[in-house]
Amino acid sequence: MNSGLCQVLLDNDWWEKIELLQDILLPYCGVLNKLQCDKARLFEVLHAIGYFMQFWKCFPDSDLGDQMISRLEKRWSQWEQPLLLLSFVLHPKYHFAYFNNDLSFTSLGRYLTYYYKAWFKKRPLRLLLEFEDFRQKVEPFNNETFEQFGYDAFKFWGYVEGDYKELAAVALKLFGMCVNAASVERMWSSMGFLHTVRRNRLKVSFQNLIYN
Repeated sequence: MNSGLCQVLLDNDWWEKIELLQDILLPYCGVLNKLQCDKARLFEVLHAIGYFMQFWKCFPDSDLGDQMISRLEKRWSQWEQPLLLLSFVLHPKYHFAYFNNDLSFTSLGRYLTYYYKAWFKKRPLRLLLEFEDFRQKVEPFNNETFEQFGYDAFKFWGYVEGDYKELAAVALKLFGMCVNAASVERMWSSMGFLHTVRRNRLKVSFQNLIYN
Protein backbone atom coordinates (compact mmCIF):
# COMPACT_ATOMS: atom_id res chain seq x y z
CA MET A 1 0.00 0.00 0.00
CA ASN A 2 1.22 3.50 -0.79
CA SER A 3 3.05 5.02 2.19
CA GLY A 4 1.22 8.34 1.80
CA LEU A 5 -2.14 6.56 1.93
CA CYS A 6 -1.06 4.61 5.01
CA GLN A 7 -0.12 7.85 6.71
CA VAL A 8 -3.56 9.30 6.03
CA LEU A 9 -5.33 6.19 7.31
CA LEU A 10 -3.28 6.19 10.50
CA ASP A 11 -4.02 9.83 11.18
CA ASN A 12 -6.61 10.13 13.97
CA ASP A 13 -7.56 13.60 12.78
CA TRP A 14 -8.66 12.17 9.44
CA TRP A 15 -10.94 9.61 11.10
CA GLU A 16 -12.43 12.29 13.33
CA LYS A 17 -13.33 14.31 10.24
CA ILE A 18 -14.88 11.23 8.64
CA GLU A 19 -17.02 10.70 11.74
CA LEU A 20 -18.05 14.37 11.66
CA LEU A 21 -19.00 14.06 8.00
CA GLN A 22 -21.07 10.99 8.84
CA ASP A 23 -22.90 12.90 11.58
CA ILE A 24 -23.73 15.62 9.04
CA LEU A 25 -24.78 13.35 6.19
CA LEU A 26 -26.94 10.86 8.10
CA PRO A 27 -29.77 13.36 8.82
CA TYR A 28 -29.73 14.50 5.20
CA CYS A 29 -29.92 10.92 3.95
CA GLY A 30 -32.81 10.18 6.29
CA VAL A 31 -34.78 13.23 5.13
CA LEU A 32 -34.07 12.52 1.46
CA ASN A 33 -35.28 8.94 1.83
CA LYS A 34 -38.47 10.26 3.41
CA LEU A 35 -39.11 12.89 0.73
CA GLN A 36 -38.40 10.52 -2.16
CA CYS A 37 -41.25 8.15 -1.32
CA ASP A 38 -44.56 8.29 -3.21
CA LYS A 39 -46.53 9.59 -0.23
CA ALA A 40 -44.23 12.53 0.60
CA ARG A 41 -46.23 15.74 0.87
CA LEU A 42 -45.64 19.48 1.17
CA PHE A 43 -45.90 19.65 4.96
CA GLU A 44 -43.02 17.16 5.22
CA VAL A 45 -40.80 19.53 3.25
CA LEU A 46 -41.48 22.19 5.87
CA HIS A 47 -40.73 19.65 8.57
CA ALA A 48 -37.37 18.99 6.91
CA ILE A 49 -36.49 22.68 6.66
CA GLY A 50 -37.33 23.21 10.33
CA TYR A 51 -35.30 20.16 11.34
CA PHE A 52 -32.23 21.32 9.44
CA MET A 53 -32.50 24.83 10.87
CA GLN A 54 -32.43 23.39 14.39
CA PHE A 55 -29.65 20.98 13.45
CA TRP A 56 -27.34 23.74 12.24
CA LYS A 57 -28.23 26.12 15.08
CA CYS A 58 -26.98 23.49 17.53
CA PHE A 59 -23.98 22.44 15.44
CA PRO A 60 -20.65 22.72 17.35
CA ASP A 61 -18.93 24.60 14.51
CA SER A 62 -20.89 27.87 14.64
CA ASP A 63 -19.24 29.30 11.51
CA LEU A 64 -20.26 26.31 9.41
CA GLY A 65 -23.69 26.34 11.04
CA ASP A 66 -24.23 30.01 10.13
CA GLN A 67 -23.18 29.36 6.53
CA MET A 68 -25.58 26.43 6.17
CA ILE A 69 -28.44 28.40 7.76
CA SER A 70 -27.79 31.19 5.28
CA ARG A 71 -28.04 28.68 2.43
CA LEU A 72 -31.30 27.28 3.83
CA GLU A 73 -32.79 30.75 4.12
CA LYS A 74 -31.76 31.55 0.56
CA ARG A 75 -33.43 28.38 -0.71
CA TRP A 76 -36.53 29.07 1.39
CA SER A 77 -36.84 32.54 -0.14
CA GLN A 78 -36.96 30.95 -3.62
CA TRP A 79 -39.88 28.64 -2.83
CA GLU A 80 -43.59 29.32 -2.87
CA GLN A 81 -43.79 29.73 0.89
CA PRO A 82 -47.58 30.13 1.33
CA LEU A 83 -48.21 26.65 -0.12
CA LEU A 84 -45.82 25.06 2.36
CA LEU A 85 -47.21 27.04 5.28
CA LEU A 86 -50.82 26.19 4.43
CA SER A 87 -50.00 22.50 4.00
CA PHE A 88 -48.62 22.51 7.54
CA VAL A 89 -51.34 24.63 9.14
CA LEU A 90 -54.15 22.62 7.52
CA HIS A 91 -52.74 19.37 8.82
CA PRO A 92 -55.07 18.58 11.75
CA LYS A 93 -52.19 17.15 13.76
CA TYR A 94 -50.19 20.39 13.73
CA HIS A 95 -52.54 23.36 13.32
CA PHE A 96 -50.56 26.39 14.58
CA ALA A 97 -48.49 24.55 17.19
CA TYR A 98 -45.05 25.20 15.68
CA PHE A 99 -45.48 28.83 14.58
CA ASN A 100 -44.73 32.02 16.45
CA ASN A 101 -46.85 35.17 16.42
CA ASP A 102 -45.13 36.48 13.26
CA LEU A 103 -47.48 34.27 11.20
CA SER A 104 -50.85 35.98 11.45
CA PHE A 105 -54.20 34.31 10.99
CA THR A 106 -55.31 37.02 8.56
CA SER A 107 -52.26 36.40 6.35
CA LEU A 108 -53.15 32.73 6.14
CA GLY A 109 -56.70 33.73 5.25
CA ARG A 110 -55.41 35.82 2.37
CA TYR A 111 -53.29 32.91 1.16
CA LEU A 112 -56.31 30.60 1.29
CA THR A 113 -58.47 33.06 -0.63
CA TYR A 114 -55.79 33.57 -3.27
CA TYR A 115 -55.32 29.87 -3.97
CA TYR A 116 -59.04 29.16 -3.89
CA LYS A 117 -59.63 31.78 -6.59
CA ALA A 118 -56.60 30.63 -8.61
CA TRP A 119 -57.52 26.93 -8.53
CA PHE A 120 -61.31 27.00 -8.75
CA LYS A 121 -61.88 30.24 -10.71
CA LYS A 122 -64.56 31.61 -8.39
CA ARG A 123 -64.91 33.68 -5.25
CA PRO A 124 -65.22 31.83 -1.94
CA LEU A 125 -68.39 32.33 0.08
CA ARG A 126 -67.61 30.61 3.40
CA LEU A 127 -63.90 29.84 3.21
CA LEU A 128 -62.76 32.13 6.04
CA LEU A 129 -65.66 31.11 8.27
CA GLU A 130 -64.73 27.46 7.76
CA PHE A 131 -61.09 28.29 8.45
CA GLU A 132 -62.11 29.93 11.74
CA ASP A 133 -63.87 26.72 12.80
CA PHE A 134 -60.70 24.83 11.96
CA ARG A 135 -58.58 27.25 13.99
CA GLN A 136 -60.90 26.96 16.98
CA LYS A 137 -60.85 23.13 16.67
CA VAL A 138 -64.62 23.00 16.42
CA GLU A 139 -65.77 19.40 15.94
CA PRO A 140 -64.88 17.63 13.58
CA PHE A 141 -61.55 19.51 13.71
CA ASN A 142 -60.65 18.08 17.10
CA ASN A 143 -57.93 15.56 17.82
CA GLU A 144 -60.38 12.79 18.72
CA THR A 145 -61.94 12.86 15.24
CA PHE A 146 -58.62 13.10 13.40
CA GLU A 147 -57.16 10.15 15.31
CA GLN A 148 -59.86 7.90 13.87
CA PHE A 149 -58.33 8.40 10.40
CA GLY A 150 -54.92 7.14 11.48
CA TYR A 151 -53.52 10.68 11.12
CA ASP A 152 -54.15 10.51 7.37
CA ALA A 153 -54.83 14.16 6.46
CA PHE A 154 -56.13 13.39 2.97
CA LYS A 155 -58.75 10.92 4.23
CA PHE A 156 -59.74 13.30 7.01
CA TRP A 157 -60.39 16.21 4.63
CA GLY A 158 -62.33 13.91 2.35
CA TYR A 159 -64.55 13.08 5.33
CA VAL A 160 -65.29 16.71 6.28
CA GLU A 161 -65.73 17.86 2.68
CA GLY A 162 -69.53 17.60 2.86
CA ASP A 163 -69.83 20.27 5.58
CA TYR A 164 -66.72 22.34 4.81
CA LYS A 165 -66.68 22.35 1.04
CA GLU A 166 -64.44 25.35 0.33
CA LEU A 167 -61.76 24.75 2.96
CA ALA A 168 -61.72 21.03 2.20
CA ALA A 169 -61.30 21.75 -1.52
CA VAL A 170 -58.12 23.72 -0.83
CA ALA A 171 -56.85 21.15 1.68
CA LEU A 172 -57.44 18.20 -0.65
CA LYS A 173 -55.60 20.05 -3.40
CA LEU A 174 -52.64 20.67 -1.08
CA PHE A 175 -52.47 17.17 0.36
CA GLY A 176 -52.82 15.68 -3.10
CA MET A 177 -49.58 17.29 -4.26
CA CYS A 178 -46.55 15.00 -4.39
CA VAL A 179 -43.19 16.68 -3.82
CA ASN A 180 -41.17 14.42 -6.10
CA ALA A 181 -41.33 12.63 -9.43
CA ALA A 182 -40.41 9.17 -8.09
CA SER A 183 -43.67 7.50 -9.13
CA VAL A 184 -43.48 9.06 -12.61
CA GLU A 185 -39.88 7.94 -13.00
CA ARG A 186 -40.87 4.37 -12.10
CA MET A 187 -43.70 4.48 -14.63
CA TRP A 188 -41.31 5.58 -17.39
CA SER A 189 -38.89 2.85 -16.34
CA SER A 190 -41.66 0.26 -16.66
CA MET A 191 -42.64 1.65 -20.03
CA GLY A 192 -39.04 1.35 -21.18
CA PHE A 193 -39.24 -2.43 -20.76
CA LEU A 194 -42.51 -2.71 -22.69
CA HIS A 195 -42.51 0.08 -25.25
CA THR A 196 -40.02 -1.42 -27.72
CA VAL A 197 -39.90 -1.81 -31.49
CA ARG A 198 -41.12 -5.42 -31.29
CA ARG A 199 -43.76 -4.68 -28.68
CA ASN A 200 -45.25 -1.89 -30.80
CA ARG A 201 -46.22 -4.45 -33.44
CA LEU A 202 -48.50 -6.35 -31.03
CA LYS A 203 -52.16 -5.49 -30.56
CA VAL A 204 -52.40 -6.26 -26.85
CA SER A 205 -53.41 -3.21 -24.82
CA PHE A 206 -50.32 -1.40 -23.65
CA GLN A 207 -52.17 0.06 -20.66
CA ASN A 208 -53.16 -3.42 -19.49
CA LEU A 209 -49.52 -4.48 -19.45
CA ILE A 210 -48.52 -1.45 -17.39
CA TYR A 211 -51.36 -1.29 -14.86
CA ASN A 212 -52.60 -4.91 -14.56
